[in-house]
Amino acid sequence: MNRPHSILTVLIVGLCVALACSLSKPTPTPSQEAIEMQRTVDAMAALTRDLPFPEHFRSEDAARTGNEFDVSQYFTVLDHLSMEPGYVLDYVYQMDFLGGFPFLYARRTDEPAYRTVSEYTEASERGVAGPYLDHVQVDGTPEGFFQFVVLRIMGGQFYLYWHANYNDARIICTRDALEALLSQPTMFNKDLPGDVQRAARKLDVAPVIEMGADTVTVRVVIFTNWGGFIRRSYTISREFPHRILAGEEETLVAYDCGVVF
Repeated sequence: MNRPHSILTVLIVGLCVALACSLSKPTPTPSQEAIEMQRTVDAMAALTRDLPFPEHFRSEDAARTGNEFDVSQYFTVLDHLSMEPGYVLDYVYQMDFLGGFPFLYARRTDEPAYRTVSEYTEASERGVAGPYLDHVQVDGTPEGFFQFVVLRIMGGQFYLYWHANYNDARIICTRDALEALLSQPTMFNKDLPGDVQRAARKLDVAPVIEMGADTVTVRVVIFTNWGGFIRRSYTISREFPHRILAGEEETLVAYDCGVVF
């Protein structure tokens, strides 16, 4: 007569054991791929961290002297990328009443480096310089397409002045990197609100790379002080030139620092 109760007891005990096991499971460790991707992001950031701002860039049509940061150093970190033969990666500096930022471009190796935006504009009209990503080659690996996106997001994040500091997107690949971000004040010495931190800790921040027959889709999570945690998706042509065919953004955890430059 007590058999149904025995079965029920077994089920309850089983559920309790399963629940206890699930609660005792450690936080999943990131894959080795995600760890390597985070190392790439961190190494890229280290190349331009704490660069002193060149005073000669404070004038409109600022001219480079040749002693500034050399963007070819990027390829010491982005080792799955290379420039198309016959081209080099370079930049001029755009300064106006709204702020200043480096304008990256690709130029032919038989062309001298351009000192100003106006010199670059003249060269682009001659067809010997143009958009840099059109001349960046990927080695065909998932890591290479991830690095392509890293270059797209982080390539111009140095020597930023005034309004250009809105370009602050930080790529997050691992939970350790997320925790490091949450444990430190933002660029304005503010702590992220508790509800933002709690929601962020629920995110899966590992990058996703989907290799298709003709296209590759790369999804990364970024943090910006003017938007919060956002998933960016890029659809890229698999064959060279690797054009970005589509881009999407999805806000995962909203945050705005409230600062207006």
